[in-house]
Amino acid sequence: MLRKWTIIFLSISLLMASGCSIRPMKEPVTITINFPSEKLFYQMYGHDFEDKYSHIKIQVINEDLGDKSTVPSADVLFMDQVTVYNRLVEEGKLLNLEQKLRDKKYPISEFSPVVVNALRSEADGHLYALSPSFISHALYYNRDLLRQYGIPLPQNRMTWEEVLALAKRFPEQNADGETLYGFKSNYYINIPFSMILRIGQTEGLNFVDARTLQVNMDSAAWHSIFQMVVEAFRDKAVYDKDDDPTGEIEPAPILTGHAAMEIQSYTIAYNFENYGRFIGAKPIHWDMVTVPVGSRSRGQSDYYEVQEIYGISSQTQHEEEAWELLNFITNDTQKMTKNQQDQLSMGLPARMDLIKAVQGHDLSPLYELEPVTKSNNPYDYIHHEIINAFKEVGQNVIEGAIENKITVDEAIERIETEGQAAIDEMKLKLEQMPDE
Repeated sequence: MLRKWTIIFLSISLLMASGCSIRPMKEPVTITINFPSEKLFYQMYGHDFEDKYSHIKIQVINEDLGDKSTVPSADVLFMDQVTVYNRLVEEGKLLNLEQKLRDKKYPISEFSPVVVNALRSEADGHLYALSPSFISHALYYNRDLLRQYGIPLPQNRMTWEEVLALAKRFPEQNADGETLYGFKSNYYINIPFSMILRIGQTEGLNFVDARTLQVNMDSAAWHSIFQMVVEAFRDKAVYDKDDDPTGEIEPAPILTGHAAMEIQSYTIAYNFENYGRFIGAKPIHWDMVTVPVGSRSRGQSDYYEVQEIYGISSQTQHEEEAWELLNFITNDTQKMTKNQQDQLSMGLPARMDLIKAVQGHDLSPLYELEPVTKSNNPYDYIHHEIINAFKEVGQNVIEGAIENKITVDEAIERIETEGQAAIDEMKLKLEQMPDE
């Protein structure tokens, strides 16, 4: 009996081994993706993907989808702006992913609403692309400086008015006689006027009509913002130094103890300890709260960006292989965990379970606010050269108001007139430029 079962067992084992040996190899496939740098793509994803899926090879091609004249030819499409993504959805260039997400049991519920909501189509609410990351900002603060001067700690969901009111309570110099600022923005040129436009954006205001390019800042709401910012700079409560034109990079004032509060991206949370160790300085006792919010929308933020977007071409002949790459980039938790420090250069992980505390600091202020339903960022709708021309005029005029040479009302009047002329001139210049 024992011999009989031994023979049966050996027979089954041989059959299984035989079955394994004749399993067909997967047909080699090459898929294409547009990406700015082949080297960077392979460093981030390509090598690991091809190690895992040996039958799939990736060819990186140079195709700028930001150019409206470009006809996408890649299997997997990379987009670095949500506006480009929305246009390609409207043009039918991207595959609707809803059925794939269900069939593959993709864990979309584990991804940040910041990313998911940004990529839901305005037309049908469906997803046509995915992203492994997002960019976010927070208001960082130096606990020691605030306590030293008896100033309350910042709170989540403060308005711009509340943040600047705190900033104005700091002295102009610290105990060592060095310049001290209550607040630093995340702008590095034309700072006062850029802040004015930014606060208006947060409050849902437009300084120019995107369709007609007509300037309109003659309102009580804009006047209040102008007055608030001018007074903050007059009181030297806000950092006002433009970037060094020689290109020399200085550390963020929040890291050196010269600013009590500063709006910075997620990356600075990882730099406090490293910077202190690098220069041998005392550790900074820091924390963070959400970025300033609109007075009528305290639960929302427009400080989010999704800059790494991947979709599948609606014309691809390799849909399944393209999906494998898309899934690998956005949902391979083993790779994401292994390379998380490298991945941080691209943004916070879209998967919420991969966002970990830093030195005991909760990072939820970076993602707890809901994203605004519709962007009010003028750069999404108006050529950047037009906006920058307007900013230069506005900065020149607002400096006069800060120095008490003109009133705020006079500044607004001049900005409307001179700014409109600058916009019209740049618009004409762009229209006369030959198409590339």
